[in-house]
Amino acid sequence: MAVAIDPVCGMQVDTETATLTSEHDGTTYYFCGKGCKLDFDEDPDTYLDPAYTPHGM
Repeated sequence: MAVAIDPVCGMQVDTETATLTSEHDGTTYYFCGKGCKLDFDEDPDTYLDPAYTPHGM
């Protein structure tokens, strides 16, 4: 199983079964739920900022 970290909440997401993804600058991001995907799609730079701490952590 390949795992990615949801950039919004910090949860682990199985990349093989994930249905919620977004592409940004050539990278695929995986999400645990619709809310995290919508938040990311609205403002990806916020969640990719190195100073950002996922709210689930």
